[in-house]
Amino acid sequence: MIMESHSYSYEDDISEEQDLTFKSFERTLEENDINLTPRLMNTMGLKAKSGKYTNLAYLLSDQSEIVVKVAEYDSEMNFKIKKSFKGSLVNVLKNVEEQVERLNDLRVVIDGSSFKRIETKSYPGASIREMVLNAICHANYFIRSNIKIEFFPDKAKITSPGGIFNASMDDIMNGVQTYRNPRLVHVFDKLGMIENFGTGIPRTMESYKNYGVKPEFKATENFFFVTLPNVNYLKNDSITDPITDPITDPITDPISDLGLEIMKALKLNPGINTIKLSEIIQTNLPSVSRNMIKNELKRNLTVYVEHRGSNRNGGYYLKSKDDK
Repeated sequence: MIMESHSYSYEDDISEEQDLTFKSFERTLEENDINLTPRLMNTMGLKAKSGKYTNLAYLLSDQSEIVVKVAEYDSEMNFKIKKSFKGSLVNVLKNVEEQVERLNDLRVVIDGSSFKRIETKSYPGASIREMVLNAICHANYFIRSNIKIEFFPDKAKITSPGGIFNASMDDIMNGVQTYRNPRLVHVFDKLGMIENFGTGIPRTMESYKNYGVKPEFKATENFFFVTLPNVNYLKNDSITDPITDPITDPITDPISDLGLEIMKALKLNPGINTIKLSEIIQTNLPSVSRNMIKNELKRNLTVYVEHRGSNRNGGYYLKSKDDK
């Protein structure tokens, strides 16, 4: 209450740690053709009028002890991945974004009628990135707690210290901007690492508009919680009838462009042999030889395609749902 009544700003307060270096921050500035001059340090708010480093400088320094934890759990709540990132928040943000993107699994569906790939990330659009940015930009770093980003089989949960700052939940859902750390936001904005328009939560909601699940937001006095549903959770991951249903292969997609052309040809011309297959496929892929088609059939398409009849008079067919 005393802090609020005096409009206390953590960013502008003098850092307890004054022996600071900025190697990571300077590298990022140089990538944007910016030099960290004494004047720029004052303009950005890294130094107070007294010449001492501020807490903003501490957050961007190599000595920063602010920790962002990223974890992934299996269905039994055992750790699959457990990582901690600390140091300059500029570097932390880059590393966290990279790790989170790796954990945002891709589900590939091959449409049974067109044989086109339909890709769906577990956390669609910019949702997971926006919420990571929101957590790092708007955390209350005065509270001695970590930012946590946790991936469960059915959801991702992001926890950051600090409740809603000078706004209501309805306000932020409608894109109202409030800044707990305006100078930090300005730095990230200047470096092109964020879009400084207060659109994080509305954009996240928009990412889920075509799905039957929605993000959840909850705030207490000292923490903000975001839960993002995994839109691929509980989807049927089995291979289904390629004639009437999509073919699904979660996370990885072993079917090549040639494989898709073969399956498309077999759907339209069931029972043809490799000679006829070659004639059809070479109209679209002239560099494909008959041997390449044979290899694709034997090595990569045995789950989806079968040969029926004798070697001389038989041909290839798409397998039925029951066969697979």
